[in-house]
Amino acid sequence: MDVKHQVFVSSTYVDLVDERREVMQALLELSCIPAGMEMFPAANEDQWELIRTVIDESDYYVVIVGGRYGSVTAEGVSYTEKEFDYAVERGKPIAGFIHASPGDIPASKTELDPAAAERLDAFREKVKKRVVKTFTDPASLGGAVSRSLVALMKKHPKPGWVRGEHAMTDATRAEIADLRATLADMEKTAAVGAVQSEQSDPTYAQGSDLVKLRYGLAVKGWGDGTWEGSTAVPWDDVFSALGPLMIDEASSQVLRKRLDGWLLTQVNNLPRHASELTLSVNEDDWQSVIIQLRALRLVNMSIRKRGVADKSTYWTLTSLGDRHLVELRAARRSETVESA
Repeated sequence: MDVKHQVFVSSTYVDLVDERREVMQALLELSCIPAGMEMFPAANEDQWELIRTVIDESDYYVVIVGGRYGSVTAEGVSYTEKEFDYAVERGKPIAGFIHASPGDIPASKTELDPAAAERLDAFREKVKKRVVKTFTDPASLGGAVSRSLVALMKKHPKPGWVRGEHAMTDATRAEIADLRATLADMEKTAAVGAVQSEQSDPTYAQGSDLVKLRYGLAVKGWGDGTWEGSTAVPWDDVFSALGPLMIDEASSQVLRKRLDGWLLTQVNNLPRHASELTLSVNEDDWQSVIIQLRALRLVNMSIRKRGVADKSTYWTLTSLGDRHLVELRAARRSETVESA
């Protein structure tokens, strides 16, 4: 099977045009797939995600350090060094190449800015902590890359890439057929289970059954203070109040606030002259509401992906919950329909 390995080539560009050309030719002669900045005309943060993806998909990583540090990111790190650090982080097999005599590099291809030159020296030392080869001109670099890649492939064999028609062997076809059969059986079992699961357990309180919800009531403007009480409401009324928020999805905080506001409308004998009333459902009772709705298979936790900083729990209706909410909230036509 003809396997080709993808090799990411990282370096500055303007000062190493000839060197990169020799490296690309050497990689092609090894039947490798070169990848590098030629794919990214401009270095900017918008392209970093694409660069990371290409490095992730590459089997090997080559870094070339000449006389320039190169363009830098907003953090002051060159893109070449950033690519190198990412390759190290991802555990890519790395072949490093540094100029044998940095002092002999023409001034037009070196850093004139002292700060950039200092960062280049630090980066060069970082690369030298790994096994590196030196070069003096483009031709010597091409030969060094060829020899190093052959050794690297033997030491760290990678799967590489193959043409689609070559990837499918008889054994693979048989394995896929078995997996398809297994998947069909699992889907059939899941379908039966889904029909059974889309029914509420009749042993759980539901519908017109009452649930007693305790609350704290903060009063302002008339006997300021906090009162405690409780009221009993039907489970269907609770679900009817919360359900519309979960047609898409809603966080626990949003649902809790909705339950507080709705229950306030269900409490009798509220202080009439109060300027402000704030009700808060008892924490244990709130948790019991969510557990009960889950037990009745009306709601489930949402599995939608979110940012790392979002720690909220989100809830959404099940198919059973959606149908039950429609039954509770949808307006029906009058039984008596006037004839035209």
